[in-house]
Amino acid sequence: MTDEPPPVIWARLSGQGRGPARTLDHTAITAAAIALADEDGVDAVSMRKVAGRMDHSPMSLYRHVGNKDDLTELMYDAVLGELDLTGMPSGDWRADIARLAREMRRLHHAHPWITRFGHRPTLGPNARQFLETGLACVDGIGLDMDGMMDVMSTALQFTRGFVGQELGEAEAQRRTGLDLAGYQRRVGPFLTQLLEGGQLPYLRRLVVEAEDHPDPDVVFERRLSRVLDGLAAGIDRQG
Repeated sequence: MTDEPPPVIWARLSGQGRGPARTLDHTAITAAAIALADEDGVDAVSMRKVAGRMDHSPMSLYRHVGNKDDLTELMYDAVLGELDLTGMPSGDWRADIARLAREMRRLHHAHPWITRFGHRPTLGPNARQFLETGLACVDGIGLDMDGMMDVMSTALQFTRGFVGQELGEAEAQRRTGLDLAGYQRRVGPFLTQLLEGGQLPYLRRLVVEAEDHPDPDVVFERRLSRVLDGLAAGIDRQG
């Protein structure tokens, strides 16, 4: 006989929230944990540290949040609530999906630790609202449910990959003390040596022709447009 997993945190919270406001509840605990993660990274979040930040004992937190997995689930859903979904769907699926992608990029820059989460479906209230809104944006354009998910997920997965590179560069700068220009100066002599061999024509073209310090906002919009062009072409083929 196998042990059944405990109910998800959302099921356990579904009957809460009634009555007068309390100084310690899952909302206050979640806010304190998010502040800690924003300052020091999600690995710094523990029940003990969150409790210390709130001037409570760790055991008092466990009465409201079962464990750290529950806490990170609450944290991720809470920051999803910062996405601006007003006025969506607008009736223009491409504009709506582009807006969702921009909002998701903005959210990742505001809370870089969320790159670790969101890979499995979650059923928190803000995640539910995001899913409903996103799918509503691509409803009525001739796609079945799998096709609707393909459109929304492709744009969002591109965004996660793009912002992951952005955040990775920021982390590399913190770790090495070199910004991108400093790194380029460091590798310059070896790069010159490589190019002298004449066996890397595309690397040479990249060095000679590509922009040295492209604006990440411009690059994001250009690449997002290409993703949306591809999605639009696929929709047209099915029409």
